[in-house]
Amino acid sequence: MVLSFFKSKKDSGERMPVQMPVNVMVTPAGTSVKMSDAVAPVAQETVGWDTITRPNGDYGIEVLEESDPYTEIAEHAAILFANGQYDTARSTLESVIRGNNEPGAVKLWAMLFDLLRIRGEQKAFDTLSLEFARICELSPPAWSLEQEADEEDDNSQQAAGIAVLQGAVSGDAAVFGGLFQALSKGESRTLDMHRLIGLDAEASAKLAKILQQARRRDLAWGLLASEAQAEKLAGRTVAGQAKDEGQWLLVLELFQFLGWEEQFEDKAVDYAVTFEVSPPAWEPPKTTPAMQEESKDAPSDDDVLTLDPALFTTVLEGEILQGRLDDVEHLLVPGEECHLDFARVQRVDFVSAGALASLLKTTKAGPITIVHANWLVAELLHVMGVDQIAKIEVARH
Repeated sequence: MVLSFFKSKKDSGERMPVQMPVNVMVTPAGTSVKMSDAVAPVAQETVGWDTITRPNGDYGIEVLEESDPYTEIAEHAAILFANGQYDTARSTLESVIRGNNEPGAVKLWAMLFDLLRIRGEQKAFDTLSLEFARICELSPPAWSLEQEADEEDDNSQQAAGIAVLQGAVSGDAAVFGGLFQALSKGESRTLDMHRLIGLDAEASAKLAKILQQARRRDLAWGLLASEAQAEKLAGRTVAGQAKDEGQWLLVLELFQFLGWEEQFEDKAVDYAVTFEVSPPAWEPPKTTPAMQEESKDAPSDDDVLTLDPALFTTVLEGEILQGRLDDVEHLLVPGEECHLDFARVQRVDFVSAGALASLLKTTKAGPITIVHANWLVAELLHVMGVDQIAKIEVARH
């Protein structure tokens, strides 16, 4: 028998350090995740399910602290997505959530659902929905949030001669097709704008054109909540700022429908100076339109779509890239509350998230709330510290 005169560290009871690759993360469920080398972690010296030792000077006791892997994975995936690395962000999330129903992983499922929805991958979304329901025993989100219900409601309202403009309306909204069709047939319509919170540039231009044609054809068109909307939109058109011409034209049309000649003349002068073109002439409808400012089905106080005049809401859309925040900066009015609607914002890149954080730190507007942000954008804004400056509400699925 050969006896060794040397004892290994393992035999001696000493703790041997375990060398883990710095780009590998292990979750509590035992899943190993390879982190991309393309993006460095934010504000972290180490990545993963790392053990940090802190010696106690009096007793020599080692205190073990473990970082939350799900938070780090969520931040990492959000940064990847912000940088346009969609496939890597997707694989990072998929590798962690597979068979994982731990509470900390639910947000990662939500992020992946949003990623697939944004990328238009409905088949993969539906497959993930089945897996989510089976693994987590929870109801999955819908592919298109309330879209089918809204379209059915729009169709029934249109049949009754009422067109509802609600929420954040874009230029491709189905309601415009029905309105143009009504114009072509010379039919009357009533526009219900009680729950309207904003229109993008294309939607403003389309609605202005529709109202102009209805007025010139002397059609009996009615407007609901038009006074509140006219005042709200007029406050967003500033003399000398040549942007969103469709919104200017919409304000002028609303003033004509309302019979507000003095306000029309003032805004027409501002329009001419701002865009250096002749303004529309004062030609109110020959037929007095039906107006109604009260609604039996008004939004409740806690409804994020409320038309509270104190709220200054803007609807952003698409991708916010290269720190271009002109629309946001324009709407941060000192001393006024501001709600930024991110319902149609698909992606914010890293530069823009940092620029937004800087802008909100220096603005005198407030309080500021970002509403309807998708999970990927919300997580990036958290990484950049925007949630320390503004309240962030994630879209309800």
